[in-house]
Formats: sequence, C-alpha cells, structure tokens
Amino acid sequence: MDVDETLDIISPLGHTIIALNSAPTVGDQTMAWTDHLHFVSDAIEQRPAILVIPFTDIDAATAFAAQAPIETSYRIVVACYHGATGQEAEIAGAMAAALADSNDPAVPFNGVNLGGVEPVEDRYKLTFERQERALKAGVCVIATGADGKPEIVRAVSTYRKNPDTGLADDLMLDINGALTIDYVRKVMRTAASKERRRKNTAPQRRNLRSIFLAEALKLDHAEILQNVKATADQLTVTEDATDRYRVNVSIPADWVRGMHVVAVTLNVY
Repeated sequence: MDVDETLDIISPLGHTIIALNSAPTVGDQTMAWTDHLHFVSDAIEQRPAILVIPFTDIDAATAFAAQAPIETSYRIVVACYHGATGQEAEIAGAMAAALADSNDPAVPFNGVNLGGVEPVEDRYKLTFERQERALKAGVCVIATGADGKPEIVRAVSTYRKNPDTGLADDLMLDINGALTIDYVRKVMRTAASKERRRKNTAPQRRNLRSIFLAEALKLDHAEILQNVKATADQLTVTEDATDRYRVNVSIPADWVRGMHVVAVTLNVY
C-alpha cells in the first residue's frame, strides 16, 4: 500500500498520533504526509494529529528535518536514537506511547524512558554539543540515561521557521505546543457545544464570551495556559461582517512552556 492509499484510509478517522516504522522518502512522500497533517488539523476538520518519524543516524535525521515542508511544521517529531539500527519501529512506537501517555499537554517529556528500545553501545553516544546542535535543527534526540535506559532528551517538533514569513521562529518548538493547542481547542469546542441553539444577538455573544473566558481561566489555573487575566480583553466574540449566521471568536492562548534550561551562577566569596 502506497502513501496516498494509506492517507485515503486514515483521513476520515479520528487519530492523534501516527507512528511510522521508517522515514518517508524526501520529496513527494514527505509532502504527502505534511499535507495530510495540515488537512486533518485545519479549522474545518479540527482533529489533532502528530506524526512520529524514527531515525537511527543523527546526520540523516538532521538532513530530513531540514526539508522546507518539515521545518515549518509543529506536528512532526523526528525521533533519533543514534546507533540503534534496526529499531526504527520500536523507537517510533515508544515515542508515540510516551506522547499518548501524558495527562497534561504542557508537561515536557525530558527524561521519559522509552520502553521496548534496547540501549546502544557506548561508542554511539553523542556529545552534549552534538545533541544540542541536533535539537536546534529540529531533531528529537533520544539518549541513554544514567540508568542505562533510552530516554527523551527533549521532545522538540521540527518547527523552526514561520510558514508565512520564512523567518526563524520558536513559537511552537516543543511538541507540547501542538498537544496544548489541540487540548485547548477541544475544551473550547466542548464548552460551546453544550448549548448549540443560540440566537446571533449581542447578549448571546456576550454569554458565549463569558463561557470561553471561564474555560480559559480554568486552563490558567491548571497551568496549561498563562496570563489569561492580563489578555482577557483580547478574547472577543463578534458578528461576522458578511455572514449574519456566523460569529468570529478570538482566544489568546499563551501556552505554558517547559523548563528546559536552568542557568545557574555560583557566586564564590
């Protein structure tokens, strides 16, 4: 079964995480997967989707992540455990399981063990400098932890450039960005759908805004969103200028980032 046939089958299905047992070829296959991710997660379909692509060579993973359609996507995880040749399927499956097992979309995955993946020999271990370069290139690095088990160093997505401007951007760097936005969207849709019979009047629009703000405040309390009170005036529900049956809602979503860097200064006296 080729990629197009696979996508035709899974497109109508609800799914969150797709794990491949090998990397798609550069070019048409890669573009087909990125187009699929855009389609199922857009404003019409609104279904969460994350693609996990496994690698066992850090240079190959870095080159793959450098593709134009890849480096502007925050829904792709290029997971690489250098030297684990032959374990591509296990890497993808374990990475997908780790992402699916998280109850809080904003909690980072640093240090999460990947069960079912065998540790590599010491000669394949990467220096911290090489790991950092790969992370900055959009590769989710897996390394052997202190306990001798493979673990996630940092679950970055391949997103490094804004798709509209082409400029460097870290807004959705961690895969938690996709997980959080999908979670918030689901919360807001559920809240709005509890009462679907509304008149398009100013009082009803104010009521809908109150519902969305209440949900955003709950998410702030849960440390999934932040600064909700400070940006509350940016949460708006307005009648569409041309379609009298439609309202346009704008919800500021400042999502909580992971604490990845702890910079310590030792003041010696």
